[in-house]
Amino acid sequence: MDVIGSVVVSVLVIAVGVLLSWVTSGRFDEVNRRFEAVDRRFEAVDHRFDEVNHRFDEVHERIARLEDRFDTRMDSFQASVDGLRSDLTAVALAVGARPRGHQAGSRS
Repeated sequence: MDVIGSVVVSVLVIAVGVLLSWVTSGRFDEVNRRFEAVDRRFEAVDHRFDEVNHRFDEVHERIARLEDRFDTRMDSFQASVDGLRSDLTAVALAVGARPRGHQAGSRS
């Protein structure tokens, strides 16, 4: 009699275990599907960030080129101003102007 009771209890425990396994496996599958959906969304956002980063790189390159052009023009402008200053100094000295006393490098 004890053997039959043990077998019945064992069969019931196994049946309940199989039933619980079957019920919960559907829930785990749903959780897995949701995680996969969230993962796809993160990948899409990551792709968007990569595109934005690429655009920032392009803008940075354009700014660097503009800085180079500006530096070249400023150097040219400075050379032009230096030449003009030399010419004005030569004209002033030719007409007899004297250096001012408070300028650096003067001998007053």
